[in-house]
Amino acid sequence: MMSESLAPSSLSDAVFNSYDLLRSGCGRYELHNSALFELKGEDKKAWVQGQVTNDLRGYVAGGSLSFCFCNPVGQIVSTGELWILEDRFLIRVPKGAQAAVQKRFDQTIIMEDVTVADLTTEYRLVSIQGPLATQELREFVDLPNLDAGIVTFKGLEVICLRSNRTGLGGWDLLLPRTASAEAEAIESHFEPIEEEAVNIARLEFGHPRFGVDITEKTLPPELGAAFTARNVSYKKGCYTGQEVLMRIYSRGHTNKTWMGFVSDRPIPLGATVIHMGRNEVGTISSAADSPTFGYIAAGMVRNEAAFDGELVHIQANGDKFDAEARHMPLWRQE
Repeated sequence: MMSESLAPSSLSDAVFNSYDLLRSGCGRYELHNSALFELKGEDKKAWVQGQVTNDLRGYVAGGSLSFCFCNPVGQIVSTGELWILEDRFLIRVPKGAQAAVQKRFDQTIIMEDVTVADLTTEYRLVSIQGPLATQELREFVDLPNLDAGIVTFKGLEVICLRSNRTGLGGWDLLLPRTASAEAEAIESHFEPIEEEAVNIARLEFGHPRFGVDITEKTLPPELGAAFTARNVSYKKGCYTGQEVLMRIYSRGHTNKTWMGFVSDRPIPLGATVIHMGRNEVGTISSAADSPTFGYIAAGMVRNEAAFDGELVHIQANGDKFDAEARHMPLWRQE
């Protein structure tokens, strides 16, 4: 892991302690900004295969993958995660894309044997993240060996979904909203994580946030090689947006890339990125104070500035200072 041993003084003790749990222990937080769909029916796999950027071939019960829904010109409609249970698929998408994804279901499921249920109001999504998440959760439930499974806790059916939201692994628990006592028994064991600490860790991990780092104009390849490797297959058959993405992959390139930045000064949201000796090349969309890297940020920039170690200027409120561009993720395990 790359470490620079910096500890910005602007972090509160609560945020610093939460960050430490994500990096050396584990803690919990709720995925309030998520929507959850359930797909059933004989044609569910074929339908999903024809809609998303990743390849479901070879995946069996217990598997999982991340993906994008794209429009016909390859722009991201939604990011998403899919887990395969014995009799159903579970799909998590950002709440900001919930309506668009529901519209995709309504418009494209016609003759197929696929039924869709929106489970967002029925379940809570509680995420346990950090390197000790698996070890600690095993004190309560018999976790599945693969990425998805249903377990029983005090008579309550809990769906366990492996996830990696901040860089060092973890699990999402689907808890029925009516099961408050059972949920509290699990949650009381795990310290709550501050939202600011989640933002620091996900930014270090190179996890772009939908509606913040990802807009309606973003193409998957613009989010960098690590994102593309996790979310896009260039070996599968047709899906919505595939023609454009394959053209970029085989014959061209994007004009911009989502990059990380580090500096010895706080980097304001919305700040302009200026390449040395050239005009502005991009804008900062996310920023944080990292105990590991110092002041960090991310933004979409033109490719002339998208090189590891490239020196750029950050300009905001009449002030200008230096920063170093870095490929995502910033947090890299050697």
